[in-house]
Amino acid sequence: MPSTMTSQTLYTSPDNDVTSHNLMTTSQGNGSSDDFAAQSLIFLQTPAAQGIAGTSIVVAIIITIHQIYQHLRSYKVPNEQRWIVRILFIVPIYSFDSWLSLMFFDNEQYYVYFDSVRDCYEAFVIYNFLSLCYEYLDGEGAIMNRLLGKPIQSSWIWCTCCLAGRSYTIEFLRFCKQGTLQFCVVKPVMAVLTIGLQIAGKYRDGNFS
Repeated sequence: MPSTMTSQTLYTSPDNDVTSHNLMTTSQGNGSSDDFAAQSLIFLQTPAAQGIAGTSIVVAIIITIHQIYQHLRSYKVPNEQRWIVRILFIVPIYSFDSWLSLMFFDNEQYYVYFDSVRDCYEAFVIYNFLSLCYEYLDGEGAIMNRLLGKPIQSSWIWCTCCLAGRSYTIEFLRFCKQGTLQFCVVKPVMAVLTIGLQIAGKYRDGNFS
């Protein structure tokens, strides 16, 4: 019996050593994979980024709501202030929507909808900004009367270098207006198309193949 026990002990001890070695290797492997997963996170996925973004959003919304309140409280120039108020609403809508997209960074099936709503209001803001510019300049007719026949200044800064030698015409001014309004129409259409493709499971952000 003693010899048998000794042989069993000598026989089982290598298995125990192998088992303990495997357990140590497995634990080390799990630790390294966890460390790799933690290191693979980018800054936008960390709680610090979400906290900084959330704080900035709260400050921006408070300031914007105060400005909107001041305009509505002194609503003396409605032809201009109505456009201004609509433009100011882009701050809370855009910032809160962007924060939601950041929170659902790894779930594109959610933030695609958020971005589509943001894109639609962005197009609406572009239309309001164009209308505000026309209001500041006394309307489309007044703009044409002031610029009609004047040469277009060629400038690399204002991206008019390709218009050297041309002058302002009614067709040119209407072309600029139509180009701006085209964006206001195409942007919501593309947003609706994106939502449709997302629901059908055919949309992949950044994949055009």
